Amino acid sequence: MRLSYNQLVTIARRLSTPQTQILALLDQHRYATTRQLARLLRPHYRTAASALRQTARLTRTLANQSLIGCLARRIGGSRGGSAGAIWYTTEAGARLAGIDPAADELTLPRLQPRRRHREPSTTFLAHTLAVTEARLITEETSRTQPLRIQHIETEPACWRRHLGRHGHPETVKPDLAVITETGGYQDHWWCEVDLATENPARITTKARAYHRHYQAGTEQATRGIFPRVLWITPHPTRKQQLHRILTSDTTLPTGMHSAIS
Repeated sequence: MRLSYNQLVTIARRLSTPQTQILALLDQHRYATTRQLARLLRPHYRTAASALRQTARLTRTLANQSLIGCLARRIGGSRGGSAGAIWYTTEAGARLAGIDPAADELTLPRLQPRRRHREPSTTFLAHTLAVTEARLITEETSRTQPLRIQHIETEPACWRRHLGRHGHPETVKPDLAVITETGGYQDHWWCEVDLATENPARITTKARAYHRHYQAGTEQATRGIFPRVLWITPHPTRKQQLHRILTSDTTLPTGMHSAIS
């Protein structure tokens, strides 16, 4: 169902804060499960179980308003239930994402129509949900530790370009850019979410691309600092493998890359 501009304005004014948060996260990260969204909304509810129940209700409401859609597949298959549902924003939902319904004057961006949504490949979906998971772990950590999130950028906003050695454009494409603050000091991170599916040569190629971007100096000139590249891995064995790959290449600066699991 296509919603008119006036219909979107009316809906935007009725959105609750949790609904706005759901739309914003889905617009930024493309996909998230009901369980992931419940973790995002956890501060609004007394228990995790309550957050999950209320999130399931909120997603149904947003879907009925044609603001979000649900993929045919589920995490955990049919046994995953509503908690395993995977959500994404529709064109209308994307137009509402990030809008403050309490604003005195509400204006909606007139976006170009999106292409019709298609079911993503298994590989793409797994990686996208892993990036969403990295974002949520960062959010959850900030709730229990003396760590404050200053800024988060998702792709493609976090991608950076520079001119290569022969004048051709090159791009580094982190999955996530995060600025955190602890004890008055800021840490800048570019996150590479690794699912242990890429071979060592591909990892080395990516790492050297970051080095070339560092040598170009555009990031330092624009923002005054070059982020540390954090490789987020699924298990300790992969972490050790990445550590060997990143430290054995003598062309890479010491300390530019690190890996965690």
